[in-house]
Amino acid sequence: MLAVFEIIRRVAPTDATVLITGESGTGKELVAAALHRLSGRASARFVPVHCGAIPEDLLESEMFGHERGAFTGAVASRVGRFKLADGGSIFLDEIGEMSAKLQVKLLRVLEDGRFEAVGSVVTQQVDVRVIAATNRSLEQAVAGRQFREDLFYRLRVVPIEMPPLRRRREDIPLLIETILGQLAARGLPRFTVTAEATELMQRYPWPGNVRELRNVLEQMVVLGRPEHVIEASDLPAHLVAPREPADAASGMPWQFGPAGIDFYREMETIEDRIIAQALHLSRGNKKEAARLLRVNRTTLLEKLKRKRAQGSPLAALLGSAGPAEAVPVPAAIAAELPVQSGIDCAVA
Repeated sequence: MLAVFEIIRRVAPTDATVLITGESGTGKELVAAALHRLSGRASARFVPVHCGAIPEDLLESEMFGHERGAFTGAVASRVGRFKLADGGSIFLDEIGEMSAKLQVKLLRVLEDGRFEAVGSVVTQQVDVRVIAATNRSLEQAVAGRQFREDLFYRLRVVPIEMPPLRRRREDIPLLIETILGQLAARGLPRFTVTAEATELMQRYPWPGNVRELRNVLEQMVVLGRPEHVIEASDLPAHLVAPREPADAASGMPWQFGPAGIDFYREMETIEDRIIAQALHLSRGNKKEAARLLRVNRTTLLEKLKRKRAQGSPLAALLGSAGPAEAVPVPAAIAAELPVQSGIDCAVA
C-alpha cells in the first residue's frame, strides 16, 4: 500500500485523470476522496456517481442534467452531477457499466469540458477533474468492444490498483486500529483487540475486503464486551473456523460458507495455478507452456498481459527467466499447486 500512498501524494496536486481498479470493498472511493482532498480543488465539491446503481435510462440525466419536459416525469429542470462538480472533482464509480452512448458523451467532456443537458441544445462548459473506478477488467471490455478504447486511454492517464486485503495482510493491524478509531469518533466505545484475535483476522482471506473488515469490527463494537476488548472468542465463527482439507476426490481446495463463494475469483485463482505450473514445467518457455495448456501462444500472452495489469501473483513469473532456468512460483500460488513426482517448484 505504500506504493499507492506515494502515487496519491504525487498525483493529487495535478488535474490528471485517474482510473482506480480493484475488487469491491478495497477502498476505491476512499482513494478518490483522498485525491480530491489533497488537490487544489479541495475547497470545491467532491461528487460521487455510482454508475452501476443508477438505471441506464436515468444515468445520462443524473450526470448531465435535463430540461423540463425532456422525458416523461421531467416536471422541472435539473442540474446534473457534472455541473455540481464544477471547479471540483467527480468520481465515476463502476465506469465499466456505462452504455456506449454515454461513453461518447463522457469522452467529449474529458476532451473539452463541454456537454448538453438532456433535452437541451445549449452547450455547458465545466472545469472538473474526473476520477473513475471499476472492479472489471476494462482491457477485456475494450477487447470485447464493450468499452471504447479511446475513452479507456483518456481515463487511464494515471492508473491506481487497489490490492485485495488478502494480498496485504500486514496492513490488517493498522486497519483495525484506524477503523476502531473511526467508530469511536462516531460516539461508539473505544475498543482494543487482543493479539490472538488480530492474528486470526490476518489469517482470514476477507473476500469482502476492507468493507467486510469494517462491518465485522462494527458488529464487535456494538455487541461487544463491557471491558471494550475484542478477543478471539468474540469473532464470528466463519473467521475462526479452520480451513477444511481439499476433497481428494474433487480436488476442490475451498469450502462454501453461508454466503457461498465468489465464482469468478475462484476460477481466476485456478487459472493462475494451472498457468504457473505450465510455466514452471516449461522453464519459462511460453511457446512450450502454451503447448502444455493446449492453447495458442497468443492466447497465453494475452492472459499473462492481463494478469500483470491486474497485479496477479502470477505476475512474478513474467520476468526474464531464460530457457535454462526454472521459473520461481509465487508462494501464494505454490502453496495450492498439486504435488507431482519430479516437480520441485522454487518459491518466489
